[in-house]
Parts: sequence; C-alpha cells; structure tokens
Amino acid sequence: MHSLEDTIAAIATPQGVGALGILRVSGAQAVPLVKKIFQPLASSLNLETAPSHTCHVGTLAGAELIDQVVITLFRAPHSYTGDDIVEISAHGSPFVLQKILALCLRQGARLAGPGEFTQRAFLAGKLDLTQAEAVAELIRAKTDKTHAAALSQLQGRLAQEVRALRDQLLPLLAHVEVGLDHSDEDHDFLSRAKLTEKCQTVRERLDAILATERTGKILREGLRVALVGRPNVGKSSLLNALLKEERAIVTPIAGTTRDTLEESVNWDGIPVILVDTAGLRPDAQDPAEKIGIERTRQSVTQADFVIGLLDASESLQPEDRAVVEACLKKPHVWVLNKSDLPMKLDQKEFHRWNGQSPVLSASAKTGEGLLELVEFVKRQALQEKSSTSEAQWLINQRHADALKRAQNGLKEAITAAEGKAYEECVAMELKSAIDALGEIVGDVSTEDLLEQIFKNFCIGK
Repeated sequence: MHSLEDTIAAIATPQGVGALGILRVSGAQAVPLVKKIFQPLASSLNLETAPSHTCHVGTLAGAELIDQVVITLFRAPHSYTGDDIVEISAHGSPFVLQKILALCLRQGARLAGPGEFTQRAFLAGKLDLTQAEAVAELIRAKTDKTHAAALSQLQGRLAQEVRALRDQLLPLLAHVEVGLDHSDEDHDFLSRAKLTEKCQTVRERLDAILATERTGKILREGLRVALVGRPNVGKSSLLNALLKEERAIVTPIAGTTRDTLEESVNWDGIPVILVDTAGLRPDAQDPAEKIGIERTRQSVTQADFVIGLLDASESLQPEDRAVVEACLKKPHVWVLNKSDLPMKLDQKEFHRWNGQSPVLSASAKTGEGLLELVEFVKRQALQEKSSTSEAQWLINQRHADALKRAQNGLKEAITAAEGKAYEECVAMELKSAIDALGEIVGDVSTEDLLEQIFKNFCIGK
C-alpha cells in the first residue's frame, strides 16, 4: 500500500527530446534526498536550510557525474502538494532524465503514480476535486475555449456554484431534523410548502448546470462530424477544403475512399474531429469496400453531427436514399455539393425523402458556402442557449451523474413533502441530494472514487 508519508519522484515533462526536462520530488524527505546527490555551485549553500521558492545551480551525481542542473525548492505548506517539493531542471535528454529518476529512486524515493502529486494537493486541501480534474483538462486543452473553461474550473467556479447550492440545502435538512428531534415542542418549523419551493429553486439551477454537459463534452473530447454520402459526391474534397490542405486522396474513380479518415480542426475555439467515410452504396461487391461501408455506418453511430452530401450536378440516385436513411438518425445537415456546376438535382423530390431537415449549398472546389456550413454546424451541434465562449466549466460524466442523483433526491424530497410523508423520508432524500453534491467537490469521497479520477492523469502531475 502506498503511503502519504512516502517521498515520491517522477519526470514532469513530456516524453521526447527537449531543451529542458523537469523531475519532481515531493515528500518529507525530498530535500535531504536531493541534498545527497546535488553539489551546489555555491559551496556555502546548505540545501536543507535554504529558503523556500529559491533556485540553485549545481551538478547532480551518483557514482558518476550526470548533468548540470537547477534545483528549485518549495517548502511545505507553500507548495503544490503541501509537502516539501524539489524540482530538478536538467537538460531534456530522456536518457539523462531517466538516470536522474533512477538515482532518486535509489536514494529512497518511490515512483509517483498517475496524478499522485495532484492527489496529494487535494488531500492537503490545496484543491477540491473539480479543480484537480481541471488540472488534467488544462493539460489536454487544444483550443482557446477549452483552455478558458478549464482555467475557470481550476479557479473554482464550478466548486463555488455547487457549494452554494449545497449551502442552500443544508439549512433545510437542519430544519427537518430539528422537527424530528422536537416534534412535541412549540417550535417555528419550516412549512412543507416553503421547503418544496426552496428545493425546486435548487433543482432549476441544477438543470441549468446540466444543460452545459454537452458543451463540456465537446470542448473536452471534440465534436465528431461525419461526412457521409454515396461515392463520388465530394466527401474527400470537402474534407480537404475544410482542413485547407490536401489530406484525403481525391480521384474520379468511385470508391476511392475505403476506410474512415479522421482529422482534427479548430473552429473558433471548438475542437472538431472531421471523419471522411467510404461512400454508401447497397450494391457494393468488393470485400474491402463492404468493410469500408460498414465502418461508415459505425462512424454515423459514433458521430455527434453528420454532414450528408449530395451531388447537385446530378439527378438523385438510388444510393442517395440509403444515405438519407442513415443520416436521419443523427443531428445533421444536407449539403448540395458542386454548386459551381449547373443544378440537376430535383430538390422537391429530395424534400419528399428528407422532410424538413436543413439544406445548404456549397462547393468544395471553389469554397462557396463553406463558411456558412461551418457556422451552421457549430450552432446546431451545440444546441445550447449559452455560447461556448461563456462556458464556465467542463462538466464531465462524474459531475453529471452526481448532479442527476442530486436532482432525483430533491424530486423525491418534494414528492415526500407534498405527499405528507414522514419527516424521516424528507430528511433522507435531502441528505442524498446534499451528499451527491458533496461528491462533486470531494467533501464526500472514497478511495475508489479518488483512484478512478487520478488514474487518468499523467505521471508527474
């Protein structure tokens, strides 16, 4: 079993060669441990008495010289983990960093587990659980909006909101419990109508927070957009046009694309994963093409949004019907591609197939209509009143599950209060809602929950 008393060490910079690499050592023995292997340039320096937040140049050596380094001291409790931390900045050779890490482990340190530095920060009260999760989100951020939302959560915006709602419920539970303890006394108890009103107010706010779950998922994981159509309608050309580079192979030969091709793009701060797919046609005979078509159907199932393509320069084909049937199952938009050519597609006939789904015209060749397409997909796919530029947090699955349990607890508390159930029932449901909110910030936590959260962190953070 790992102990909080252990001194832990890990490389904190990414794998690969760089100008600098950083190794972290944290724990009660961090400073004495590093002192054994560090020779300061200033011979008068005693690392054990050096003040916090200072840097010192010197060499690092075991049986042999390893590197010239800079040591930075952070003393407890004014450090990231709350323990003493020593950061060793060395040259960014993976070989050198591994030698330094091995030397620290030989001196008595233990290799840190994934996210263990941040877990110690949480346990020391430096961060709540939402802030700890925001650290990982900040590391993974790929766009300005994802970065802004993660930074807002790291600053405690979600925790403040959750704690404020919890603080509204705690007095209600106290009133109910006082009523249970002093039911035979003359006491000014909270009426059930007032309790119901206050619970409903909190429920409405929980609804508003949960409404941002989809935006949080998109900012965190990216919006998956599948390009779907029969062969040779211009899916690969559209992918290249949206990426502004020649990424997919384009030929006049039907069925050129045999497999899915995924590429990432940043649409005004929204991370988007564009998926080019094999053309759908029911009568495909080639085994490789059949596999590609099956993967197309899987891509449609996995997509957050679908762009269905039609060739506006040709009449509707039987294969187009299969495309329509596949796309209608997901949020989608139809694009009449090749708008730079004379229109031959019967739009009235297509509307009879398609119903009221939105239709745009575009040309992958000239770029006409692409800006409108991008704006439409962003607007329709998010489906939220607030824009992502106003996103204050990144609701993840754990948060959403806890928020839904809190909602359900309040719903049952309201039902119990309105149905004149015993106070014990009302108190039990209120407590379940309060505990669910406490799980989000870590006021209520278990070892299993912490392990689940921190196992997805990188080692060294």
